Amino acid sequence: MRTLNSFMAVGFLGLANCGILLAQEPRKPDRPEVAAPKVSKEQPISFWMAKKLDYSKAILESLTKGDFEKLEQDASQMRTLGKMEALVRRNNPNYRSQLQAFDLANNELVRQAKRKNAEGATMAFNQLTTSCVACHVLLREDKE
Repeated sequence: MRTLNSFMAVGFLGLANCGILLAQEPRKPDRPEVAAPKVSKEQPISFWMAKKLDYSKAILESLTKGDFEKLEQDASQMRTLGKMEALVRRNNPNYRSQLQAFDLANNELVRQAKRKNAEGATMAFNQLTTSCVACHVLLREDKE
């Protein structure tokens, strides 16, 4: 029994150390960064934005229908997409600051969907939308 407890303690400490390392500032990679998909006349919005818009529309539809299962699913997928996009755009400090607001609102949206709380989910969706608009304002200012 002691051996099992010792093994579990070592495993827990190892996981805790991984969490600490992951929370620290990322090191500069040895290889070049993957470039974010470019926006052009032929492709007026990025792949990421197109998918986020699809999820946003689905979330609004689920809110209006009271379909909390679908709401939770779409909000979770949007959260995953946001994390993937963050890996590509992490070098932009304005994007990183807005990502935190987006992530917090998205987490709250998932939480409220699990609770089947229409008012709470609506407020979280409003916060999510506000974070999207604020981020795009900052990104447009970066281009000017």
